[in-house]
Amino acid sequence: MSTKRQLYLFSILALLLFNFYKDEWIVATDPEIPVGTSLLPTNVQTNEGDPAKGWDYLRYGDFIGGGIPLATYTAFKRNLDNENLLQREGPNAQLPPAFNAYTNAAGVQIASGLTCFACHSGKVNGQFIPGLGNSTLDFTKNTGTLFNLVALGIRNKYGKKSEEWKAFEPFMRGGKAISPYIVLPFRGINPAFALEQASVAHRQAANLNWNDGQTTYAIPKISIGSDVPPLWLAKKKYALYYNGMGRGDFTKLLMQVSVVAVEDTATARQMNTNFKDVMAWLQNLEAPKYPGEIDVPTAAKGRRIYAQNCQACHGRYGQEAQYPNLLVELKKVGTDSAYANYFMENIAFSNWYNQSWYAQSNPRSEAKPSRGYVAPPLDGVWATAPYLHNGSVPDLETLLDSKLRPKFWKRSFEDKDYDLNKVGWKYSVEAKANDKETYNTTLLGYGNGGHTYGDQLDAEERKALLEYLKGL
Repeated sequence: MSTKRQLYLFSILALLLFNFYKDEWIVATDPEIPVGTSLLPTNVQTNEGDPAKGWDYLRYGDFIGGGIPLATYTAFKRNLDNENLLQREGPNAQLPPAFNAYTNAAGVQIASGLTCFACHSGKVNGQFIPGLGNSTLDFTKNTGTLFNLVALGIRNKYGKKSEEWKAFEPFMRGGKAISPYIVLPFRGINPAFALEQASVAHRQAANLNWNDGQTTYAIPKISIGSDVPPLWLAKKKYALYYNGMGRGDFTKLLMQVSVVAVEDTATARQMNTNFKDVMAWLQNLEAPKYPGEIDVPTAAKGRRIYAQNCQACHGRYGQEAQYPNLLVELKKVGTDSAYANYFMENIAFSNWYNQSWYAQSNPRSEAKPSRGYVAPPLDGVWATAPYLHNGSVPDLETLLDSKLRPKFWKRSFEDKDYDLNKVGWKYSVEAKANDKETYNTTLLGYGNGGHTYGDQLDAEERKALLEYLKGL
């Protein structure tokens, strides 16, 4: 048989085999990786905890490591919140989500904060959503003076040898240390990593003991804030944080808020045991459903547009749900690069973390920054305004049409001012940044450029895509 005839018969056989097995082959084949992206290493989290216990630990737990005597905190009526949004009992029923009340080993009742729900819960048009990123917090002021005033009151009331003072001192010490470094230029963004950098610089990596003297590294003076991501996305991710630097075991990464006042590794180990339950709770946490009406035919058209333009990076939804876990290069996505570059150029925090108890003890975790951003899952995206990693875009309509993005914009910070049609915060366009409630996109780290993929669509296509995104 001639070589030409052999090739012909082989081609026919290959075509027949493909037609017979094509469904299996398509399912088994990895999706095409877009140019300018890379796959994050597979990192599936174990689910060994109890979600009910995790929910309770977040609402009642002592994972901050210290706090204000409860009687001192509740003496100021403005500190109380009778909505009881977290449906708690006892003293916690009158505290805002940002604080937990508990009794420590010495029998002292403490109000401890800021807790996980300080940054990871919020309201949209009156609907309270645990796990939602809180974009209303105000970090524009140095709170060091406030700590001094509270300390004076506690010393005068209880004395410096009291158990109340012992409970408060580590909280005060950590709070005062971080205060100068978490001041941001305007309201609505979060200094989570600046808080961690300033805290751990005072701690010995191996045992987490506090250094009263010189810091282990020079704390950067520039703080770049970010938007707070929703917690319900964590179960889909192989890496945490916008630049994907949080690798390995998520329980170690999620408990980082404790670095402000944690006593030592013995205390940290106990916290980590409880955060296994927290991780189990996160595995069961679902995104909130869009509360408005969705135009079904328009959304169906939008689904096709999404599949053609967005799915490769942000994943599929519905019965064939699949999230690709892609890290997108800065030049590909085009969004403000300062946040990602900051961690590559200021590696002291990553080095400390990777030498610390968090990384060196089991279960292990790692800080591995990159010059890129993770394309996030879009579950519940309707509730998560403002958009982009730095919260520079107020609504989805504006995200999908970059020419509409305002240079200076202001909102009321009232949860009722949420536009379900444009999907995001109602805002006014300002001529310049005159106050701390106006977002200023001209500042380093807060630019609103990039992610211009919606610009290639026409108005009707963008409308259809927006309608589809409401339902995710």
